[in-house]
Parts: sequence; structure tokens; C-alpha cells
Amino acid sequence: MKVWLPTIKAGSGADVFVNRLAAGLRNQGLEAEITWFDRRYEFVPFLLKNILPPAGTDIIIANSWNGFAFKRAGIPLVIVELHCVLDPGFRAYKSFSQHLYHKLLIEKFETASFSKASHVVAISEYTATSVMAVFGLTDVTTIPLWVPIDKFEPEQSVPVESNIPFRLLFVGNLIRRKGADLLAPIMAQLGEDFHLRFTSGLRSAASDKCPGNMTPLGHLSEAELIREYQNCDALLFPTRFEGFGYAALEAMACGKPVVTSDNTSLPELVADGENGILCPTDDIDSFVSACRTLAGNKSRCKKMGEIGLDKARSGFSEEYNASQYASMLQSVLSGTIK
Repeated sequence: MKVWLPTIKAGSGADVFVNRLAAGLRNQGLEAEITWFDRRYEFVPFLLKNILPPAGTDIIIANSWNGFAFKRAGIPLVIVELHCVLDPGFRAYKSFSQHLYHKLLIEKFETASFSKASHVVAISEYTATSVMAVFGLTDVTTIPLWVPIDKFEPEQSVPVESNIPFRLLFVGNLIRRKGADLLAPIMAQLGEDFHLRFTSGLRSAASDKCPGNMTPLGHLSEAELIREYQNCDALLFPTRFEGFGYAALEAMACGKPVVTSDNTSLPELVADGENGILCPTDDIDSFVSACRTLAGNKSRCKKMGEIGLDKARSGFSEEYNASQYASMLQSVLSGTIK
């Protein structure tokens, strides 16, 4: 089976997903080919309607924001919903211009994509429920994301040290949806016994006005990112809205506990008190308390990391979830699911 993945670059975890999906499908014995398009097409995806698919394409997988532009006669189209931006719960965390953009353009694009889809996939139960409610869909398959556990893994030799200050890590674009504006006030309260290293994700952003216990890392390569996960004590991820939560899963795969928000898809990854601590959205004091709890009980922190590692390997493995994709694609081709 040959799968075509036409993709408009997003500069976010969506790009990571496509690369990992293609690799996972190849490991399942399928032929998967990605065609990347410049990000400017995000606003005018219909200009790509005449792009020919690679010779021999049997099925197409595309993003809900632009998938309609890649529908081709006689070839089934599978649409993947990564993040339902029209979810009413997301409105409070968008600017007015973002709201207009999503309402006037993205809603139209997604409606067109779903109408042309042979099948729809969501990356979390939350996202599936959200997209069905917003767009009135009735048949959406949930297939979670995964990380390559041969790369994202715990440090083999753990250095013996006091770990003072307690080392926190934030991974993601420095945007309001990710809770980036909460990092500075959290770290200001935590003080000198804690230190946060933070990335800028795949999009650059200013990182000034930070307390002295925060260090910006900029954009990291995959190897550099893995090293940061391995060297931290816990992930601090005060996000407000996630379609899945890649950073949480990546930290879990590296054996680290996760301090994150009790919202959207995060409880599907983090069980409160087991492999991390869930905090009320926007509650700075709760995030501060959670970080202090982990720092004050190193054995509990270590145990949470071990539980998260087991969960990442058992419930979010490439082998299992990529096989779910392969099975779903075969069912779409055979007409047994629509």
C-alpha cells in the first residue's frame, strides 16, 4: 500500500507528527511519501488542488485544515484532526484576530475536508469528542500519538548529585495556549532552589523579562531535546489547551514526571499522583505547590517517572499505534469503515 502525506508546514508539533507517522507506516511495511508545502499555503490551500499525487498512490492522509485540497478522484482521503481550534473551550485563550481567522477560514476549510473524507482520525479521545460535537461527525477513530522509544529513553547512567536546584523543563512554542506566560510567575515564586530551562519550540519567540532562575534554550535538535528531557527532574507544562500533549509523552518516555494542567487531553496521559501532578488551569499557586512536592520527595519523583515510562512504552508505542493506522487504512481501502 502506498500512502501519500501532503503537508503544509506548520512549524509546530504537527510537523513532528507527520514525520513520525510516515516512519511508523514504513515500519509497518507500507510505502509512505511526504510532500511538504510552504507555510504560506495555509491561507490558500485550494491553490494546491491540482498537485498530482505520487505515482501509485493508494490512499491519502492529510490535515483537517487543508485536506480538502488534496482529495483526488478514485483515491480515498483520510483526514486527521490534531487540535479542534473551534472547540468553545479554546475561545478564551485566543486573540480576537485568531478567533476571526479560525471562524472565517479554518471552519470553512475543515468543513470541506470532513465532507470529502473517507474517514476521520483524531489523536486523543478529547479531540475526537470535540470535533464530533463541533462538526456533527458521528464516526471518528481515535489513534494516539507516539514517540520513538529507541530515541526518547531514560539516561542510562544517572549522575549521583543532590540536584539542587530542582531542574524543571518546559518544551513548546512560547504562546499563551501553551501557558508560556505562566512560567515567569511560577518560577518567581519557586525561587533559587528551582531552575527552569525552556525551549522556543519550532517557532521563535521573545524570552525576555525572565527571572534569574530561567534559561532560554531556543530551538533544539531532536538529540539536544532528548538530552534536556534526560537531564531534568520534571516537566513543567502549564498548558491551557492540547489536542494531545507531545511534550508530556516525550518526558514520560524519558522517565520524568509531568506537572501539567488538568484539562483537555492531558488526563489521558497523566494520572494525577501516579506519573505526574495535574493542576487546575491557570492556578499558579497549584503549579508552585506541585513542583515543591516533587522536589521535597525525590523517591516519589523517581517512582512517578518510572510509572510514566511504563505507560509510555505500553500504551503509546509506535508498534501498536502505527499498526492501528495500518489496519485503519486497510479497512478504508476495503470499504469496511467510512
